[in-house]
Amino acid sequence: MPAKLEPVRKEFMLPDMDSTFRVFAAHWRTVDPDWKYPLHKHPLFEVNLVLSGVQEMTVNGVAYVQNSGDLMLLNPGDNHGSKVVGGEEMTYYCLHFDVDERSFRELLVRNSRCFHESGSELAVAIKPALDKIMALTSKEAAGRVESRMSILSALFELFAGLSGTLSELNRDAAGARKSAAASQIAAKLEQAVESEANGGEKDNEMDTIRSIAASVGYSMSSVNRMFTHVYGVSPRQYLSQLILKKAKLLLMDPDASVESISAKLGYHNMAHFSRQFKRWTGESPSSFRGRLHE
Repeated sequence: MPAKLEPVRKEFMLPDMDSTFRVFAAHWRTVDPDWKYPLHKHPLFEVNLVLSGVQEMTVNGVAYVQNSGDLMLLNPGDNHGSKVVGGEEMTYYCLHFDVDERSFRELLVRNSRCFHESGSELAVAIKPALDKIMALTSKEAAGRVESRMSILSALFELFAGLSGTLSELNRDAAGARKSAAASQIAAKLEQAVESEANGGEKDNEMDTIRSIAASVGYSMSSVNRMFTHVYGVSPRQYLSQLILKKAKLLLMDPDASVESISAKLGYHNMAHFSRQFKRWTGESPSSFRGRLHE
């Protein structure tokens, strides 16, 4: 006779989570008094912290002077350049990252303030996590498995500090209305990818976005403008990120063929999927899978 199950009186559960992020070119560097970096843009978020000396960073035409402990938080597409001022060498730490967690990404993009002094709420909130990451950004230590796990832990601590502080600093009704509409569109994009992967009707990317725009009552131009304002990427770029994430998850199953995965994701042939995957990641689906199952 099966054991009798006692009725549950109380239960707490963590929400299901499925997020990816990328950290790129994190480094600390000491530079000469005449050092400068020209104006440039990139598609990543950036944290830039001055550790000693003085840096002048120009962001979208506005110059900011960073002393020790001051940090810059930049959004994708911000036009920025920097130089040393004061006639002494300067040491700084720089970390680039991207993340597909919708609510976190929205908080980052909605943040209109890029300069945060050393005693500001944001600088104080994320400094402990940055200290841990900087201590691990070194020599041979960063390559060891235990060090990589410690880095991941510190990165999540950094993200928690950023999201918690930005949610308090950025509250406005108009932004909330745009956010709600963009969030609805993002949810529908995620549902479309899941539906296709589970055998649903397959459309090309622009048809998918056009259909979603019609379902929420906005024109394509309005959807593109509003979505990009909230998330920092266009709906098509966001959809590509979702497809890539789903592709990586499917490739983790060694029993699923690359051909079947490409079909699940709506590609008419495996060659097209392979070219697209390599354009996104720099490696073929087979190479990506091979690294996972060495």
